[in-house]
Amino acid sequence: MRILIVGGTGFLGGATAWAAIAAGHTVTVMTRSGKGVAHGAATLIADRTQELPDLHGQFDAVIDTCGYAPDMVSTLAQAVGDVHYVFVSSISVYDNLSEPGLDETAPASAATIEQREEAANVDPALRATAASYGAAYGPLKRSCEDAAIAAFGDSATLIRLGLIVGPGDYTDRFTWWVRRCDRGGTLPVPDPPERPIQLIDVDDAAQFMLHLAERGRGGTFNLTGKPITFQALLDAIIAETKGQPDLTWAPLKTFTDAGLAPWADLPLIVPDKPTARHMLNVSTERAQAAGLSCRSLRETIQRTLQWDRAQRDNPLKCGMSSEAEQMVLKAQEP
Repeated sequence: MRILIVGGTGFLGGATAWAAIAAGHTVTVMTRSGKGVAHGAATLIADRTQELPDLHGQFDAVIDTCGYAPDMVSTLAQAVGDVHYVFVSSISVYDNLSEPGLDETAPASAATIEQREEAANVDPALRATAASYGAAYGPLKRSCEDAAIAAFGDSATLIRLGLIVGPGDYTDRFTWWVRRCDRGGTLPVPDPPERPIQLIDVDDAAQFMLHLAERGRGGTFNLTGKPITFQALLDAIIAETKGQPDLTWAPLKTFTDAGLAPWADLPLIVPDKPTARHMLNVSTERAQAAGLSCRSLRETIQRTLQWDRAQRDNPLKCGMSSEAEQMVLKAQEP
């Protein structure tokens, strides 16, 4: 197949490009800079926030990893014409994640007119960054889905992606726990140990999207791994690392009282609000039935650990500082 990957130099996009090349497809990566394109892929230098060249008839499938506002999807659709379109959306589209096991039929509201107008006015240099859209991120992704269906109909595949991890992860959320466990010592961890965690290796996500594109399979899919407990995740990480940390479980309030924010200072810890409680605990039955296959957690940890050990001089973008850890541990003293 002739595949265009939009955002193909990023974390997921790069993994998808490599997977498509390995499978023997002819791959083109659309990028604004021309840097970081996978070896073996052609480069299309273009900015989707501007006018795009006429690409009709040049591709069989498009995998779009960086659409954040509906006009970005519509502009791309006008440029590529009749293709199978795989759009990377997000678990964040769902209105209410207070219950476990939500499937693709759960309510998901599109962006308001005001949110769409604000998105259209984001600095073009920042429009390819998820953080630029704040609380409107989820509704805007839902509006992107609507734009994809309007443009491509049954040839649209909507990927509601969960937490992706592995080598190259620019968020550092999973990597922080791997690095911190590898260091050892006393590690404070937010209760409860049975907190649900759900993640997927970036290469498994890429392979599944490619699998759907190859088969022209449309529809909507939650894409993530099977849920496990936070205790099980940390046990698996510790089993592969050298540090063997001493886990000290403490109430989440102890961490927040110390000024630590879930998801940022406390990676993988979902904010303590009802509508987000089961963000990392959704149903993946539809994806599994369509061919989703995930490697072992152990392999993902090993891959991430090897990659991170080669870049230990680089500070991570999230996680607790040593000082913050000591504040939490001191607060736990009788």
